[in-house]
Amino acid sequence: MGMAASQARWISLAARKSNVEYEGQQINQSRLALANQSAELWNQLYQMDVPSPPSTTEFSTTEYTFSDGDADQAISSMRSADYTDADGIHYNSYVTYSQVITEYKGIRNTNSNPQVQYVPATEEGQDGYYMIGTKKVTCLNSVDREDTSASSVWPSYQTELDQIAIDWPESQVAKDWTNFKNGDITALDNIYFWTDTNNNVNFGSGTSTTGDSLAACSQDPSAVLHSYYADNQETRKEVSKYALIDYDSDGRATSMQLEGSSAVYTLETATRTDDDAYNDAMNKYYYEQAVYDKKVQDINAKTEKIQTEDRTLELRLKQLDTEQTALQTEMDAVKKVISKNIDSTFKTFGE
Repeated sequence: MGMAASQARWISLAARKSNVEYEGQQINQSRLALANQSAELWNQLYQMDVPSPPSTTEFSTTEYTFSDGDADQAISSMRSADYTDADGIHYNSYVTYSQVITEYKGIRNTNSNPQVQYVPATEEGQDGYYMIGTKKVTCLNSVDREDTSASSVWPSYQTELDQIAIDWPESQVAKDWTNFKNGDITALDNIYFWTDTNNNVNFGSGTSTTGDSLAACSQDPSAVLHSYYADNQETRKEVSKYALIDYDSDGRATSMQLEGSSAVYTLETATRTDDDAYNDAMNKYYYEQAVYDKKVQDINAKTEKIQTEDRTLELRLKQLDTEQTALQTEMDAVKKVISKNIDSTFKTFGE
């Protein structure tokens, strides 16, 4: 190989080697960028909060009940207190409990299909009267108010109408009864009574301005009849009192003495779980877990793509390394040829 050809070859190999080194640097920079992307994805993964399922204990409460001899009472609230009454008894708690009480109340009946009819007076002297279905209705003014025997119904009617007047003061029955008690005896002519299927004595109005009377229903079959009766009704009432409560070593209340009473009640405990709230929390957990899993899958997919690209670049880098080694070997060989050419040229001119 001539001197010029050898130099040209060496220059070509050097240029090619420079290109290989430049491409290798570019690949290393690309791999570094991929490594940074992978690190960012892993940081995102580590910073994500892993959803945790709710515990039933978070939605469970300890309920206390006690028996006052008549019924079980449930305590709905129990909080600390510091109160001393006039007798010097120190109470450490303030409790609220639901108590079943019996109250005598006036009650309104609503009959949307009373089937009221009026039977007019006859020539034989029989007064007209109302019928509800097949039941004859009686005017209150026909009741013997002078009867003082044990079988008299007037005292019980008085008691019922007094209570109806208290609880339903705007009703026509209450107004007529009040007028009677104020001295208007004729007001009883507008009050009628009958016994319903539950054996309750109902009181209704013959006429009224509200359109719910016997007369209105007899003229209009679509009219609604309102009647009233009085009876004992059981209702729950919230009661709050100071209490002296004893606790066991686990902090659970065991007995209670209420303010104004010397009785000590044993407290029974039961654990109640709010199933609706727990189910809502579980549904929220399932949703958050699905979102978390989706994000993990997305990160894993992106990471796998980065790893595939990195493996491709790594393979290309190995190819470039092999190519660079071959180029270096060929350059060394060309360099030796050039050196020999130089030696032979100078020897020629030196002889």
